[in-house]
Amino acid sequence: MRTLAALLALVLVISVSAQYGQTTHDCCAKYYSNTIPANMVVSYYKTSNNCYLKALVIKTKMGKVRCVDPEVKWTHLQFNML
Repeated sequence: MRTLAALLALVLVISVSAQYGQTTHDCCAKYYSNTIPANMVVSYYKTSNNCYLKALVIKTKMGKVRCVDPEVKWTHLQFNML
């Protein structure tokens, strides 16, 4: 009986997390402080509204992923061009 209860609890957790999508691993813990040249950016996206820290997540040509402050002036200048 305990095994059945544990299994049902696990199914419930999985279904709830699948329903609500993004989890905390898609959020940023801190901002990258340096500028990133526009020609080095491969892609970017905004973090979820559920995240404590609002950020732009940038993937570079070198394969690095950086979280930057979307309110910093250089981000406005560069991402209005993309």
